[in-house]
Amino acid sequence: MLCHYAATMRHIGSALYSRERRPLTGSLFSFLIHNATVLTFAGSVLRTVALALLAVSLLAALPLAALRVGRRLVEVVPLAGETARGAHVRMLGAAAMEALDSIRRAIPPGGDYLLLDGGEELQGATYWVRFELAPRRARYVGRLSEMSGQTGPLRELRQALSRPDGPRWVVVALPHDPAVLIDRGELLRRMDANHGSL
Repeated sequence: MLCHYAATMRHIGSALYSRERRPLTGSLFSFLIHNATVLTFAGSVLRTVALALLAVSLLAALPLAALRVGRRLVEVVPLAGETARGAHVRMLGAAAMEALDSIRRAIPPGGDYLLLDGGEELQGATYWVRFELAPRRARYVGRLSEMSGQTGPLRELRQALSRPDGPRWVVVALPHDPAVLIDRGELLRRMDANHGSL
């Protein structure tokens, strides 16, 4: 019995490690399935299923993608040949561009101006105005909604306006309207007329 077991194990070892990989024969291994055949079949089935899923997903996505591309083309084709200025006017609006152009003419490049935020809360209008007016240097002095009574921001604004070597111009950045350019003397007169507030 022990000799039969040893002979069977030798037969298994030689079959497993042989170079030609011939299938195992004998009563002990007649019920085993050849692994390479199973793996090849399973691999081909999985590849076929993956390819079918890819084809289905492409068929489902193509109509939506075609609609999106069509919409974008309808939006873009009329804008072909548009100048940079035209795109700027389209994005900001004609009134805002006209206001920014008049501010650019009043404040020379490299000049200074005081910047006030005209919004009720921080909405980013000051960032856009600073970007549009570059290389002119802005000095942010606060938000108009905080300029009432004798608050700290109002005192800082009055000090900035009263300096003889300070910027001549004040730009008020409004979130939904064009920026406003005010001479600092005019702003001081308005503040005095309103008893210190704006």
